[in-house]
Amino acid sequence: MAKLADVAAAQLSFGPDTPFTERERKALLFFWNRLEASGHADLGRFQAKCFQHMERIHSIRASLELYPRVFEEKRLGRRQRGLGTLVQLLANATDADFEMFMPTRALLWRSLTMAHLNFWRFVRYISEETAPEDAELSKIVSERVHTCVYLKLMDELLTSLSMDSSLPLDLRCTAVSSLTSMWDCTPTDNVKRFFPLLRAVWDARRNMMVSVGTMLGISEIMKLLQAGCAPEFVDYFVRASMSKDEGLAFQEFLIGVTTEQIHDLAEIMAQTGQTALTAAQADEALGRASGSSKKKREAQTGVGVLAYQFHRERHLEAAARRLRTLPGPKHTAEEYMLLYFLEEHLDDEVVH
Repeated sequence: MAKLADVAAAQLSFGPDTPFTERERKALLFFWNRLEASGHADLGRFQAKCFQHMERIHSIRASLELYPRVFEEKRLGRRQRGLGTLVQLLANATDADFEMFMPTRALLWRSLTMAHLNFWRFVRYISEETAPEDAELSKIVSERVHTCVYLKLMDELLTSLSMDSSLPLDLRCTAVSSLTSMWDCTPTDNVKRFFPLLRAVWDARRNMMVSVGTMLGISEIMKLLQAGCAPEFVDYFVRASMSKDEGLAFQEFLIGVTTEQIHDLAEIMAQTGQTALTAAQADEALGRASGSSKKKREAQTGVGVLAYQFHRERHLEAAARRLRTLPGPKHTAEEYMLLYFLEEHLDDEVVH
């Protein structure tokens, strides 16, 4: 990579130790060509800032590699660690103290993920400044931002399942193996297979319009499929053996409100004699921001924030139900789907 002093004549290139994936490299080269073609007055400064961000990401990745893989060091005196001890440790952790038990490598992996995310946000800002009408560039950069968000969410899905002591031990072992493989930057086949499915699900949900309607979610299912959602996801939640909590979690995913809020809306409909609600009516009844306000907020906070918030809010509600033994889904729809997926691939790649 070019040094900052040589930016004026810099050409974007990647060495064998690059922390950027093949898709990121292609997207960066596309962005770089459009940036140079823009002839913007601040072109040199923008390029320098890009290199600065990229060098910082290199530094974080180098720091991560200084630490051993999670299961590389298994013995210290009389103390031993392995998959079983980590599973037990995570099962006893809560959202209040989980990070106190995380390996340093895991914390650095999370920092690296956020560094990638913030870098692509920065690239988006430059793209909007230098090529505001370039729809293709905007789409490519937005995809990179959301991929970083989804990677962070995948980590949180696996963490949530790893911490749930009510799950069978073999399931938690598989979840922890998949989780540590991400921290070690060597994702298992389970992660490689499931992540594209999740990305398709979240992309489809992000791009579909929600009408709330009768709150049954039937029209939303069709919209979800039309928006490119992985059919396996929908098939799982329309099967005959689906539990009540799974159905409620899917309803939360489709309509975009929690089970408790769905109950409130149902009461409002019963009191007013309405058989359906528009999205605007539901937002007003729940005291939430309207669709236009959401778009304005995304413009202010940046692409990807609402996608993260959409899952995080449902996750926190589900975690609270587990903690307090309250009625309603104990996991998000995505977590239930991941549980099923892990059950189908038990012991595929368990780390010993």
